[in-house]
This record gives sequence, structure tokens and C-alpha cells, in this order.
Amino acid sequence: MRLRDLLADDELGLVLLNDADALERPVRGVYITDLIDPRRYLIGGELVLSGLVWHGGPEDSEQFVRALVDAGVAGLAAGTARLGHAPPDLVAACREHGLPAFEVPITVSFNALAERIQWRAAPRRELISAVAAGADLDRVLRMAADDLGADCWVLSATGWVVGGTTELPEQTRRGALAEFTRGRLPRTWRAGEPHVLWPVETGAEPTAAQWFALVSGDLVEWDEHRQAVATDLGTVVALVRARVDEARRIAGRSVEAALRRLLEGSSSPTEVAARLDTAGLPADEPLRAVALGVGDPAESTTLLREIAAATGMASVTAPLGDGAVALFVDDPEHLADLEHQLRRIVGDAEAGLGERRLAMGISDITAATALRGALDEAAYARRLAEQRRGPAEVAVAAELASHEVLLASAPDELRRSYRDRLLSAVIAYDAAHGSELLRSLRVFLDNSGSWSRCAQLLHVHVNTLRYRVQRVEELTGRDLSDFATRVDFYLALRLSESS
Repeated sequence: MRLRDLLADDELGLVLLNDADALERPVRGVYITDLIDPRRYLIGGELVLSGLVWHGGPEDSEQFVRALVDAGVAGLAAGTARLGHAPPDLVAACREHGLPAFEVPITVSFNALAERIQWRAAPRRELISAVAAGADLDRVLRMAADDLGADCWVLSATGWVVGGTTELPEQTRRGALAEFTRGRLPRTWRAGEPHVLWPVETGAEPTAAQWFALVSGDLVEWDEHRQAVATDLGTVVALVRARVDEARRIAGRSVEAALRRLLEGSSSPTEVAARLDTAGLPADEPLRAVALGVGDPAESTTLLREIAAATGMASVTAPLGDGAVALFVDDPEHLADLEHQLRRIVGDAEAGLGERRLAMGISDITAATALRGALDEAAYARRLAEQRRGPAEVAVAAELASHEVLLASAPDELRRSYRDRLLSAVIAYDAAHGSELLRSLRVFLDNSGSWSRCAQLLHVHVNTLRYRVQRVEELTGRDLSDFATRVDFYLALRLSESS
């Protein structure tokens, strides 16, 4: 199939945006993306479909087109739903770099266009037909495995095996997860038996919320037919993921509004319980609330849905505030194990966070009628997790009795002011003199003011330590022999660690 064939298809109604010199290019597959740099998911020869969510100006267009050209794609089809038309700077960038570009009318969905391309171009038309007829993922994977002559799996970067043709060994699962975040796909991962990691382009962010295919074998040994089958499989799995995400969004919408009203005080627990029942969660069983934030509400919701799915427990996830919340319903024994499961899943997902920091809070087990309290507990536990230093932190309601919750609940400006008022003079002195007053103070307080133990840990004489503590007292005007003063400095140091 060639680009010219698509342009000639009256049902698609594509509009050519630049010259027709490259319309004889063959189309090997299709990828739907709104990433500004999707190169890691491309192998060359694809028609890239984009809704242009990434577009903010000419610089973005230049970066996007350069990435596509570098990946060797066949062309670009730009959606019009967001901007109403393809931006002139995008058209200009495509023309400058020789990338054929089309405009997709708003009446044609990307899924319909992708299915049309696959139907006409891919060697495994049966996969598209099977998905269109409602086949589940395992059925599609078995069909692909028959053609590839190899076992196939689909994994979520949060760690769960979405589907597969056989049981996936735990060592292989963990190794594939670690490998997924290390570079561009597709590629062969060699650890024991070779496996091919193949991209499933859905535009989901962060990387920790994405899916990928895993196929037994070595990519260098694949002929064009196998590569085409794998390309088709990636597209079909992306369509399955789109269906899954839509079902999740529908379930979340049925609960989101009720949760907001509950927190605002304009809704009753009974109404929320009814919404849970509508979403398929029995309201007469206990539940736990989980709050998560990664810096963006949409990304938080996408990731928490994947994390929730990885537990295998009945749940519903919805955006809430600057993050997302999930409600898990099950028997008390399984809910008691939820914390352990979530910590394991977060550990698996950490490598896919990029520069983001994940903070998760988990409530105690409660009845649906006490949901408001569970939401508050999860939110406070999340704030507690945010004060910690790791890239992915989990806190539970049982920890809210700690002094940390007081620090987490204080406004940011107040925490900075408190910290600076006590420590700024010490920090400035260390910076000017290359001294270690702040570190000495931290070790001194961490060891309950034990002179000998602190001096031993710092590898200094006790008299040197006494001088340092006295210097801190002179700089701050505070008496460190006073217990209340020690508490003040201890809290200030904790705030300094979390900043």
C-alpha cells in the first residue's frame, strides 16, 4: 500500500498539505501518537497519526517533524479536532524536511483510519477483523503467535501481564520490565533466551503507564513477514488498549462527580455508594482509598488506573484535585494486603517515571459509608509521602500519627519560613567557611544529644563537637540544651531534607 492509495480513497477524505513528490512511498504500518518525539516507537515506513496535542508553536513543529524524519516514517496525517486545521508552521516544517503530510477531516476517526490502513496493508488482516468482532486480547495473541511461530505477551510497565499465550516466568517478566525503559523499541533483549520488545503506541504518559509486547525470539532473525505481523500486533494491541481506557474513563466518570460533591459537603455517602454500585463495586463491602500524584492530574489518573489493574482487585479510578484517587473494594483480608501489593507495583513502575516524582497515600480499611474519612486519610498520607526524598514514595494512614503529618499539612510558605528562620544563618556560615555545622547538628540531634556517640560518628574530638554546637547556638541565638529547642531544630532539619 502506498500514500497515493490513501489520498485516492474518497471515504477517508484526506487533504494533501504539501507536494506530491513522495506519494509513492510504501506504508508499512500506522502509529497514533501525541508525543512530541515518538522515535522510540517507530521502525520506519509508518504513517503517523497525530492529534497535535503537543503543538504550542513553530519550535514544537520543527522538533516533531525532525523526529519523524529521523525515524524514517512514510508520512504524517494531522488531526483537526484540537486546532481545527493543520498549523501553517507544521506544514512548512513538513515541506522543508520533505515529509508528506495530510490533514484528516474531523469526521474520520484515527481508529477508523488505522483500521483501513491495516486492512489494506498488513499481512494479518485477521487480527483487525478479530478485534472488530470483539475478540479478547488473548485470542489476538494466539493468532499472532501462530503466524510468528513464537509465544507472545503484552505487559504493562507497572508490572502486570495483560495477556499472553503461555505463563511468563517471573525472572523474564522482571527483566523485560527493566529493559523496557532503557531505550528505543523494537529491540532484542538477551538474558537467557532472547526476546523481542515491541512498542504499543498509545500516547499514554508517563512511560510507567504504557504497554508493550514481548515476543520470544531474536529481531535480527525476523524476515519482513514477521516484522509486519509484529507491526500489526502493536497496532491491534493499541486499539485494545483504547477500548480498555475508554471503559475505565466511563467507570471513573460515574464516580468522580459524586466524590467531588462528597468532599464539598453537597453529597451523602449513600449517593456515593450507589455510584460505586453502578461502577461495579459492591457498596456493602469494605474499601480502601488510594491517592496518587505525579505532577499532572491526567498522568496521575492514567498511571493509577494501570497500578490498580496490576493489583487484580476490583477498583475504580478518577481524577481528583491535582492528582487521582482509586477506590478498592474487596474482603478485609485482601484489602489488608493492598499496601504490600502497591509498594511492589510502585517499585516496578519507578524506572518509567522519568523526571517525575510519585507520591501515594493509602487509607485504612473502612466501610463505604465512611468514605469521606478514607479520602481524607489517603490525601494526608499522600502529602506525607511528598515530603520524603525518594522518586517514588508510599505512605499509609497508620503513619499519620508521626510528626511528619504535621509537616506535610503545613502550607509550603510556612514550612519554608520555619526552616529558614532556624537554619539560614547556619547554612550561610557553612557556605562561607566550608564548615560542617549543619551536618554536625543533624547527627547530634539524631543521636539524642549524645556527645560521645555523635563525635564518634563524625570522626572528630568531643571538644570539636562542643565548639560546633556552641557556634550554632551563637549564630541562631538558641540554647540546644533546651529540649524544646532541640525539637524545633529537628523539625527544621526534616523540612530541609524534604525541600
